[in-house]
Amino acid sequence: MPGYLKGYIYMVIVTGMAVLLSLLLRVDTSSLPVILFIGIVAGVLEKFFVELPNGTIFSASTTFTFVVMANYGVPEAVVIETIISLVSIPLLKRESIKFMFNTSQYVICAFAAGYGYIWLGGIPGSFHWSDAPRLLFAIAVYSMLNFTLVSVIISKLGERKYFATWIEMVQDGILIYLVTSVLSLRLALSAHDQGQFWIETFFVLLLFLALRYAFALFINLRKTYLTTMESLTHLTENKLSIDGGHATRVGRVARKVSERLKLSQDEIDSIHYAALLHDLGKLYLEEKILQKRGPLTLEEEKEYRKHVEIGADMAKEIAGLSKCSEYIRQHHECWDGSGFPAGTKGEEIPLGARIIAVADQYDHILSKKKSLSDFQALAGTKLDPRLVEVVLGFNDLQEESREVAMQAAIEEKLIENMVISEARKQIYQSQLLDKFGASLIVNYNGEFRNGTGDLVDVPSKDQVIALVEKAWKHQSGVREILEEPQSGKIYDVYCVPSGNQVNIMFFDVSDILEYEKKQEERVRTIYRDVIYSVTQGKLLLVEQQEIEVLKKQGNISSYPIKTKSDVANCRRQVQELLDSHSISSKTRYNILLAVSEVVTNVLKHATEGQMSLYLVGNFLRIAVSDNGSGIDLSDLPRTTLMAGYSTKRSAGLGFSLLLKVMDRIVLSTGSQGTSIVLEIDLAGSAEEPVSKKTVDHHEEKICHA
Repeated sequence: MPGYLKGYIYMVIVTGMAVLLSLLLRVDTSSLPVILFIGIVAGVLEKFFVELPNGTIFSASTTFTFVVMANYGVPEAVVIETIISLVSIPLLKRESIKFMFNTSQYVICAFAAGYGYIWLGGIPGSFHWSDAPRLLFAIAVYSMLNFTLVSVIISKLGERKYFATWIEMVQDGILIYLVTSVLSLRLALSAHDQGQFWIETFFVLLLFLALRYAFALFINLRKTYLTTMESLTHLTENKLSIDGGHATRVGRVARKVSERLKLSQDEIDSIHYAALLHDLGKLYLEEKILQKRGPLTLEEEKEYRKHVEIGADMAKEIAGLSKCSEYIRQHHECWDGSGFPAGTKGEEIPLGARIIAVADQYDHILSKKKSLSDFQALAGTKLDPRLVEVVLGFNDLQEESREVAMQAAIEEKLIENMVISEARKQIYQSQLLDKFGASLIVNYNGEFRNGTGDLVDVPSKDQVIALVEKAWKHQSGVREILEEPQSGKIYDVYCVPSGNQVNIMFFDVSDILEYEKKQEERVRTIYRDVIYSVTQGKLLLVEQQEIEVLKKQGNISSYPIKTKSDVANCRRQVQELLDSHSISSKTRYNILLAVSEVVTNVLKHATEGQMSLYLVGNFLRIAVSDNGSGIDLSDLPRTTLMAGYSTKRSAGLGFSLLLKVMDRIVLSTGSQGTSIVLEIDLAGSAEEPVSKKTVDHHEEKICHA
């Protein structure tokens, strides 16, 4: 904050406090209990303010300031203003400097209004209908002085012209002035009868509660409508591969321009809705036209230009958007008449369409990381020069655009992560994405609240708060996977800082993970059956628990695998075992070669492992396991069946060698490691040991599952 602005704030505070102290000494103590009670009622009423559709905040608390001014005196009116501020501190959580400034300027305004009332001949304590013009004058003085004092801060912080800010506040305050005047006159006239006064005060409270509820309901419905339309545009943009969040950003810029031009609320909403749907007609264009990098042919350009007519016709069919359709139809018209579809120019183009065109071009230029000078160069050719100046007068648009782009990028990234090899159009037919959606969206500013401002509970609250603090500290998006202990649900959580709060989105991915697990099991079953069939039963793909069954009989010894010297050690242990059996030199060589192959792979693809030898009669099993990351499921068929195929997880000569030299191979692989059992009948006879029947039993179970 600039130093001179701080000086202004402190000057207002000092002046206000001085006025307050001087008037407190003149308060009639006999009326103090009534004044205090009225002040508390007014302070409570400050909490139940009414937010109008244009964003203006209106509270009836000031009404009681003028009622007390007319019926008790100026010092008492200043006391009311002070009590209103004091009572509203815990309700509105104001910062100390802001509270001091507001209280001081309210005191100054009430002081000036009170003595304006007296200057015109008003006598506090004896209010009659003849005093109505004097009270209306006092209310006007209060309002104008309030606008004057507050406009200084708003204009400086917003880097806007002071007079323009003041005019805007006066325009927004006309309705408030009229309502305050009517209520103040009515209550001031009834103040001589305490019973009637409190009855009418009660009805004022009920009136404002009803107004608060009605306007809140209207605003929430409008927000829901806007959110739904923004979600629709995000889906459209993803389907068309358009820059994520473009329509939302165009809508927000168009709304800000419309509000700056002081258009009616209906017109502002219509322009906003049209801006959100301005690209809707592109859904019916051929994808090759939208994806083409170079210039369009004449025929393609003709097809492209149809999207404004299509979009306008689609919007016309939506209830309440008939006015929007014309804005959509003409948003590609240019100021100089070079646009389409009709070549309309200048102010013949509807204002709403010109505003959308400005917002659209502004976002396109920013998204392509061009400078604002490129945007300014379009004034007088493509765009309305006056509207270009309005957009350039905003200082916070680029920051808002970045925030919307970040949120859109998160959504787009989520979709891209879910789709690995499928085309974008298949997303909308995906069973997986049917299970995907934001289960909870909240914002955090000391408390978790939903879009309607209600307090909500969130899963894994302490962990989420830690993520929020991290996002706020670094002013960047944070993503984390959290598991809620109570329900066992798993959430993909995104925290995105926005202004003075952090937006948090919870995506329940429990069903997705379960779906992927079942999908992997189905694929593994297919691979297992195919591999078994192709190798004629020589290679079995099993689960780890089935490997453990094979290790229950005939264990001779086990050897760790940690260093290269363990390869020779394992070969030596196997060789010593083979020396006790009468087998051919070729068979001996092949078995030792197979041992070298699988043991070497433990050192290549894991940090450590183990070899165990099992012998039941003449039937030898060599079991080797490791703690690596396993063979990727998609690589299993090629790794196990293609001779000479090699990946980072393959084994040199690999399974093609093992299948030639061993009678049977049993394989289990996963994220916890790989286990492989090499089986061979040392006697080479038809007689099978008991354990082989166990293997055959598992084969049958695997193949016919």
